[in-house]
Amino acid sequence: MKDITSSVYNFEDLIQGNFLYVDKTEYIWQLIKPAKEMYFLSRPRRFGKSLTVSTLKAVFEGKKELFQGLAIYDKPYDWKQYPVIHLDLNGLNFSSRDEFNSSLCGLVRECAEDHHINIKIESPEKMFRQLIRALSLSTSVVILLDEYDKPILNNISSPEVEQILSDLKAFYSVIKAFEDRLRFVFVTGVSKFCHVSLFSDLNNLTDISMDARYATMFGYTQEELEANFADKI
Repeated sequence: MKDITSSVYNFEDLIQGNFLYVDKTEYIWQLIKPAKEMYFLSRPRRFGKSLTVSTLKAVFEGKKELFQGLAIYDKPYDWKQYPVIHLDLNGLNFSSRDEFNSSLCGLVRECAEDHHINIKIESPEKMFRQLIRALSLSTSVVILLDEYDKPILNNISSPEVEQILSDLKAFYSVIKAFEDRLRFVFVTGVSKFCHVSLFSDLNNLTDISMDARYATMFGYTQEELEANFADKI
């Protein structure tokens, strides 16, 4: 009998820790099947967005052994390793424009260090551009962006919110600029701020938030509850 946890959000830790995982990898397979695709998904907090991002990261890092027994394991997929840029905006300080830029620079620098790349520029969008450029010299790049709207939500009533929105738009527009070098992009958030033009440069993202094909990708259906939690209920 596997343990149930509500505090582990990393797919690799979940599997290696022998915790119960309700298999959602059929949906993952549907997302990654196209040779190139970019998605946006909005869901409330605690709906498994970070776990899904972590699962995608494990797939694109070629960690097939973690998926044994799951739906995606036997799919016709080559499990090629891609450089993954994983940017999680949770838990960062966005209390002001200066803190926003400092936190974003630190996040990109940490990701660059994970890939053994040295970046000395002190501008978030320029650092982001340099990181993608360096990683895409020999192969396509995967970008996983979790909680993209955290800086906006943290400053929704701040007098600096317009400046932060402008900076954030410049940062995210880098994704559009390097579209030809990207294998896969997945952006998550709580809301879609379409009325502030944040997505005007990211109109190439396919919004699956209300797509019926992915309606049960998050949360549990009655069938999943009975199949996975019967001995706990």
